[in-house]
Amino acid sequence: MNPKFGRARACPEIPVTPVILNGGAWAARRIRNHCLRQHCHVLATTFRRPEFAGLKARCARIFLILETRSRVLTGIHPNELAVVAAVARLGAYAGRWVRAPEDWFPDPHLRPPEQWADLLRHLLALFAVPVAFDKVWEIRGPLEHFERDCWCALARGQSLRSVHGFPPSISHRVLHAALSRDESSLRLIFTEAIWRVQLQTFNASPGLVAAVISSRAGREINRHEVWARLAAKFAAGAEADAVQFELVADALTVIREYRGSGRVDALLRLPLEALIRYCTRYVIGWFEQNVSLLARERGVGAEARALCAKHAAMRWTPRFGAEPFVSQKRRNSPRPWCIEELCSIDDLRTEGRIMSHCVASYLDRCRLGYSAVFSVRRATMDRTGEQYIASYATIEVHPRRGRVVQVRAYQNQPPNHMVMTIVREWATAKGLQCTY
Repeated sequence: MNPKFGRARACPEIPVTPVILNGGAWAARRIRNHCLRQHCHVLATTFRRPEFAGLKARCARIFLILETRSRVLTGIHPNELAVVAAVARLGAYAGRWVRAPEDWFPDPHLRPPEQWADLLRHLLALFAVPVAFDKVWEIRGPLEHFERDCWCALARGQSLRSVHGFPPSISHRVLHAALSRDESSLRLIFTEAIWRVQLQTFNASPGLVAAVISSRAGREINRHEVWARLAAKFAAGAEADAVQFELVADALTVIREYRGSGRVDALLRLPLEALIRYCTRYVIGWFEQNVSLLARERGVGAEARALCAKHAAMRWTPRFGAEPFVSQKRRNSPRPWCIEELCSIDDLRTEGRIMSHCVASYLDRCRLGYSAVFSVRRATMDRTGEQYIASYATIEVHPRRGRVVQVRAYQNQPPNHMVMTIVREWATAKGLQCTY
């Protein structure tokens, strides 16, 4: 690291953080340590906000100790840990301090992150708290937060069930397993740890675990009972349906706002396929019917507007014409071959379920225009003589390059000669390169 701007440079002889908090003049160029200089820039802008005015005195005590006795400010970059914001949150919890900041003398041999963890426990902990949960002090939002309340409860030896808003639907076994997990290399918040254990009890796939934790269910622990029912339903379904979890969760949020929790409870009794289909059509239809209302009606919730606008984009314009391509081979047959572009999340999900592959995960690529997905279809008869449309292969096209990327049949198997003949005919008609 550059010795002039590196982290090894000593901090100024006169502490600069009290000067900044008191509104005094300071020169950034005189702070040779790059990390400290960046923290000071953040400090100067953060405490100008009126909501932090009442925290200055408490936070000044912490900043003075951090600057003069530790390497937290000089050894941790703000991109690694937003120390200024974390200290502001500590100031908001000053009523729960069990020791004074001035009594903290860190071990100089500890690394800067370890010194920060030691400070948290000095101020707030009477009992041991796993270091893996220290991420709660980095969560943005209100200074007093549910996750931080849970951390403080553990630090005082209290049960998490005593924390206001903790859902009673979380079983004792799940809670105990979440707190006992040895994931020191993976920094977690309490809700994420609980969800990982909860989904493990459902035998959820890795894809579903990622979908649940990244969705609103991973943040709204207060609605755990509803999201646990939904997660259990998805865990019992097909792997390809996991990508739909966020859509269904957001749709149920809108439905709950406008039609009540009773309607949500009734929908959760539906089979998974019917639930996904209903939520997809509800969100898109609701947005299309109320687009003028959204512009003028104040009564429509901002969250509902955002969710509907996001998921209405799950249907996109065909990039190679709206009409399906009909093959010239057996054109006059009652069962002609055709190739149709899939232009909605519902189409991709259905294709992935029928063909038993992961085309549903191509949603974002299709929406952004990086891929276009087509299905080779033909009418066929079932055992009872009923006619239905069957898919024989799925095609991915790179629209900008005008090239067929891949053609896959059932379970990603190569298609037969007849299907490939239809695909080549279609590619020639559309002016696409096809090397298959």
